Amino acid sequence: MTDLPAPLRLTHMTWPEVERARGGVELVALPVGSIEQHGPNTSLDTDLVICEDLTWRLAERFHPRVLVAPALPYGMSTYHMGFPGTITLRPQTMLHVLEDCLASLVHHGFTRFLLTNWHNGNVPAMTLAMQTLPTRLPLDFLAALSFYDLEDDDLEDEIVKSPTAGHACELETAELMALRPDRVKTDSLAPGDLGPRGHRTRQRFWRRSVRRSHDFADFTANGAVGNATLATAADGWRMIHVIEERADQLLTAILNAPDDLLARGRIPAWRRGLASRTPSPPKAPQP
Repeated sequence: MTDLPAPLRLTHMTWPEVERARGGVELVALPVGSIEQHGPNTSLDTDLVICEDLTWRLAERFHPRVLVAPALPYGMSTYHMGFPGTITLRPQTMLHVLEDCLASLVHHGFTRFLLTNWHNGNVPAMTLAMQTLPTRLPLDFLAALSFYDLEDDDLEDEIVKSPTAGHACELETAELMALRPDRVKTDSLAPGDLGPRGHRTRQRFWRRSVRRSHDFADFTANGAVGNATLATAADGWRMIHVIEERADQLLTAILNAPDDLLARGRIPAWRRGLASRTPSPPKAPQP
């Protein structure tokens, strides 16, 4: 196993390397990304590259127990379509792609999966995937982790100086400065250009957990919130270190969990071994 690359990235491996690694891999991580506007501050693939980098770094720390599958670059980003360049999937498309990816990897002998994420808009589709895919695939384990949920609230309050934050703001821009400074448009950094009711709208609905149909263009003219001009790589690393420490604790708990605990996520037929490990094709209708 020592000759295998670290981290184990499927895109960087040959099939003989995958075959050699398979016996030691306990979990496959599949990053779920997004191509969406982040104002004038950062690139359209901000959420994708942050998620990829955090997942690769996680796999490196747990080498060779974690294999990173190719990232799904597109996600659910309809509420950013008011700005050029954003690409979004339909929910059913995203679910089908996730199912096909997992089914392919199950075919190759992998049965435990973790979806990693950095984009809030992906969460509903990922939740549906966790509720539905185990009914059709013989998965031993399927979970999802949004890295931003591991941020520290007190540290965020210290870094964020603006009344609004959460997208192309001083915190997210700082995190990208730390991980992928090549994606930060340092000559174009600007605070969010919120309309007179923009802040009030976010406070009234989003921060009170009321979800409504909206587009970012409804309340920010440049697609950003917060103030990215205040971002520093040092602040980004401070938060990244917290995220990674908490991610390590969670992954250790998953990898060390007993099989019967992990099996609780499977539907009873898979759990009891009453069904084949490979889903049976549907029967043709009788004439």
